[in-house]
Amino acid sequence: MSELWKVLRARQQIRYPNPPRKVLAFYYGWYGNPDTSGEWLHWEGVDPAQKAIASSTHYPQLDAYDSNDPKVLEQHCRWACQAGVEGFIFSWWGKERPEEKPLPRLLEIAPSHRLQVCLYYEQVPEPGNLQSVLSDWEYLLKRYGSHPAYLRVAGKPVIFIYERAMGQLSLIQWAIVLETIARRFPPGVCAIADSLSKSASRIFDGIHAYNTVGALAGKPVAQIPQIVEEHFREALQFASTFQRIRCATLIPGYDDTKIRKPGMVAQRYEGQSYRAQWEAVWNLNPDWVLITSFNEWHEGSEIEPSVEYGDRYLNLTAQYAPRLHRLEPAPRLAPPLTALPADAVAQLRQCWQGKTIGILPEPASEALFWMLDTNLPAQVLEWEQVVASGGLTPKRYHALVYAGGESYRASVNLTNDVDRALQSYLRAGGRLLVMPNLPFPFFYADGKPIGSATRFGLPVAGSDHNPKAGQTGFEHPPVSDLKFFWNRALVPLASQEPVPFPAGGDRRWRPLLRSGLGAPDEYLPLLTLRDGQGRYWGEGAGIIRYRSGALQGATVGYVWFRLLEIPQADLLMEAIFRLSI
Repeated sequence: MSELWKVLRARQQIRYPNPPRKVLAFYYGWYGNPDTSGEWLHWEGVDPAQKAIASSTHYPQLDAYDSNDPKVLEQHCRWACQAGVEGFIFSWWGKERPEEKPLPRLLEIAPSHRLQVCLYYEQVPEPGNLQSVLSDWEYLLKRYGSHPAYLRVAGKPVIFIYERAMGQLSLIQWAIVLETIARRFPPGVCAIADSLSKSASRIFDGIHAYNTVGALAGKPVAQIPQIVEEHFREALQFASTFQRIRCATLIPGYDDTKIRKPGMVAQRYEGQSYRAQWEAVWNLNPDWVLITSFNEWHEGSEIEPSVEYGDRYLNLTAQYAPRLHRLEPAPRLAPPLTALPADAVAQLRQCWQGKTIGILPEPASEALFWMLDTNLPAQVLEWEQVVASGGLTPKRYHALVYAGGESYRASVNLTNDVDRALQSYLRAGGRLLVMPNLPFPFFYADGKPIGSATRFGLPVAGSDHNPKAGQTGFEHPPVSDLKFFWNRALVPLASQEPVPFPAGGDRRWRPLLRSGLGAPDEYLPLLTLRDGQGRYWGEGAGIIRYRSGALQGATVGYVWFRLLEIPQADLLMEAIFRLSI
């Protein structure tokens, strides 16, 4: 445990007080045609006469080109430079795969156009195996990291990490990867995570989002500036707090309906959507502006000239990109003062003295870092320890903390042996404190959606097509003016002011509800959600003390994942640990 704590503390010390401003575009080198590569790669159903491609939303001005053609690379770099783009984030899929082949030539061509290049790490070769990532990154750093055209910050080669790869290792595994690379290839890499979470801001060197289509699809132009600001504002504040690199992403449009069914569409509105997003970016004042994309033709997000739009989006980019460098420096915020007095922390430590908190595997939420900061006696467990005979008892672990996402491992040696171990622990009077980093804890087991929260005494409600107050959760707020109200009898240090429901980001609501509990069971609400009409929508945080049924003697606590990132989150976590002792 001490070694892991050292790794996490080392990651929290990373600082970028004055990162260089950059406008970067995601770039794809995976296209091929028979003239250059001897076969079609990624282009399907090419019809030059009709200017149509079955696998592409639009038709390139350069026709169905080959990414290995030096003339194509030269033209792309020239266009990017003219548009004010300062670098390409090159999509990388694995060692010596076809998609990698254009990269060396691109690195050679880029400097003559004042461009830099870095990599987008798309997938982990062996999900769950951090050694496979280390092997990949050592290969990349040795082969490309020292190239003069490779983008570096503070001497560190930049690697962006796509959401898919982010989810293929746990947050702790990523921390270990980054610290191992820093030790083997000092000063390490500048890793930019495809995540807008506060926890990602603590571990990685920066945060970004590849795509905003989920937020923009179907929205009118008038709403776009507010949507973009709300989507990124909170995340950029997190990154500022920890002095990480702050990225905001623009898309000219999006349409993947040729390659996916039903697919998604974000209209371009003749360039007005793109303009509106740039205007919103100035209010956000990010360090880096990312454009999705230069040439992702399958998803229709390209700014590269097309038959349909000509060079409109290059020209628009050229109008806006230079303004980034004229913005005032973004303030780098100091970590906020805690709302929890030092004596309350000391009292909590005293209560837990001599006891051990077991943290279930793959923790990633703010609860992990809060326990680290408060020095509570905690130990991160492996799944093998969870199912070991006689290993998981209330005597050994006074409480268990689930700080992971929506997935867990239900079976290690035997089918559902993790489930049985956790249920046995609770039936023996154990305490399970659930503070996840995604909406629905215990929803996926071994990759399958099974919704296991109720097995462990956690009555959390899922969504409904027709959300009902006090009965279901929701995917998007069905009503306005939602606010959380404190139970100040149990959280006396909390403000009398309610906490607004999040305005942006992931707003999937999974409330704790009393329904289904026995009459003798104690239900202690800590933070209750109500709408403007006063209707009850369940608890965002609470404690259940079971006094009846199969879990008699057990205690279960819960905090909805977005509440772990509010300024008063430490009050919630203190209350959960205090009331469960």
